[in-house]
Amino acid sequence: MLVASEGDSWPNKFAQPADYHAFQDLVNRPEATHESVRVPHTRQTRQRMAEANQVVLIIHDTTELDYSGRNTLHLGPIGNGGGRGWECHNSLAVDPNTRAVIGLANQILHRRVEKAVTEKETKAARRDRASRESRLWWQGITACGVAPSGSVWIHVCDRGADCFELLQQLTDTKRSFVIRSKSNRALIVDDEKLQTEKKAKAKLHEVLRAMPAQVCWRGVARTDKGKSRPVKLQACWAEFTLRPPHAKSGEYRKEGVRVGAIRVWEVDPPEGEKKGVEWILVTDQKITDALSVRQLVEYYERRPIIEEYHKAFKTGCGVEKLQQRTGAALEAAIGITAILALGLLMLRDVARDETRQSEPAATLVGECSVCVLSVWRLGVAKVDWTVREFVKALGRLGGHMNRPSDGIPGWQTLWRGLRKLRQMIAYHQKAIATYGSS
Repeated sequence: MLVASEGDSWPNKFAQPADYHAFQDLVNRPEATHESVRVPHTRQTRQRMAEANQVVLIIHDTTELDYSGRNTLHLGPIGNGGGRGWECHNSLAVDPNTRAVIGLANQILHRRVEKAVTEKETKAARRDRASRESRLWWQGITACGVAPSGSVWIHVCDRGADCFELLQQLTDTKRSFVIRSKSNRALIVDDEKLQTEKKAKAKLHEVLRAMPAQVCWRGVARTDKGKSRPVKLQACWAEFTLRPPHAKSGEYRKEGVRVGAIRVWEVDPPEGEKKGVEWILVTDQKITDALSVRQLVEYYERRPIIEEYHKAFKTGCGVEKLQQRTGAALEAAIGITAILALGLLMLRDVARDETRQSEPAATLVGECSVCVLSVWRLGVAKVDWTVREFVKALGRLGGHMNRPSDGIPGWQTLWRGLRKLRQMIAYHQKAIATYGSS
């Protein structure tokens, strides 16, 4: 129930003070580190990825953990430099077909270098610094390992990962990727018919925007403001060789990188929208027809799942409310919380999975939770409830209407239900302690 009590302080998340003290003793042990507490889960996640024998998406993104005011800890600047904390870089393994979360493949806690230091650096010194923030993407990717024969692991990243150094590293090591383009990169044009001047001026975004649509479909897109709405989309695609940047800001060879590029844009955006949806994606995957384009776009559309994970991590579990007094203990506590945060997403995913929704709910959440919730919903204890039955009742407790058209409750609705269920269980346990089980 630690994921159900965001509004509480961490001592109040535990049913008994002794449980909280045991948690404190654990994270303060010298062998409890950020890495060691995550090893069992990450090892199991990578094993499940290897056994999938299909496409697995590894979605990478960074979120800030704010511990401003904790002056006893050695933290780095976050945001505009006024706050203190860590950059937390996560790598989340996802099934692209079911959208189910497989697990956390890796997590990096990064302490950003002070602004006063970076302002004095030369370009060469910044490029050579081991703690350069742009290195996080490659560190996270390599930590996930290599896909075994028969499996395809595709690394999905937003615009922050669009650096030539990373594109070259991915291509050199034959790792698959779908990355949203940020830079309007220069192209190496081999067409002998074009004049030299036109070859030098060819740019990725401009060339794609000049191309006509090759496919059109209706769907639901997430805008840059985080909102989802129905859209009519068009796309065009081509293969290009990206020219290395003249101003060298990373570690790469002066050789071009061959990529497939897709431009997706919205047709007739609604009034009030200043700018319609537009994504320019680069990938190593072969683009053969409209079907392959749709599939690659769908892979990128799975990226918001990691944003849901960050909300569960920070809002659902309250990771920024941890109160450890040393950096080492806080890092270990963050590692434990990172695994707990997956609980809400995985509970929702199991309820959606037709092959698993009939499993006994008690094996996932415990008999006590099933009994208390079933008594609230039906007036009698139902220890044999399935996962689907439990999740629908929990969603109802969280405000879900459970109409046939509503589908399975989302993780935020389940989180609201879990907060209420936690209180009900606490009252139930107190009543037993006071009056006995009879």
